[in-house]
Amino acid sequence: MFCFVVLSVCQVEVEEGAESVLLPCKTTENLPEDVLVMWRHYDPYETVHVYQNGSDQPDQQNQVYRDRTEMKEDLLRTGDLSLTLKSPTDRDGGRYRCIVTSRNIRRVKSVDLRVKERSRNRSSSTDPTPLMADQPV
Repeated sequence: MFCFVVLSVCQVEVEEGAESVLLPCKTTENLPEDVLVMWRHYDPYETVHVYQNGSDQPDQQNQVYRDRTEMKEDLLRTGDLSLTLKSPTDRDGGRYRCIVTSRNIRRVKSVDLRVKERSRNRSSSTDPTPLMADQPV
């Protein structure tokens, strides 16, 4: 039997110039050894990260993401397939999909990443009001 599950769409926002951003993707624990985990970016369509046969496959990712992506080491045991994207830029914004496949599993999670332009003159602001006030609305 072949199972296809589309998980929820998640929205993530980060400021350009940040050290990294986490694109979340969690599934069931103790995934089979033959699982293939593929992160893809849409518009433009690119392979961001591939995990197969128990290790990362950097030769299968687009050059733009080389040395900029990372997944946790114990991802098969924990089911945490989240991807860390280092030094996000405006070009990195858009829809990502975490695709998980094996002999009888197929799961897809979508993550929308918005990379905001870095705020300018933040330190020269004279407004003492915090960005998120602790006052009831």
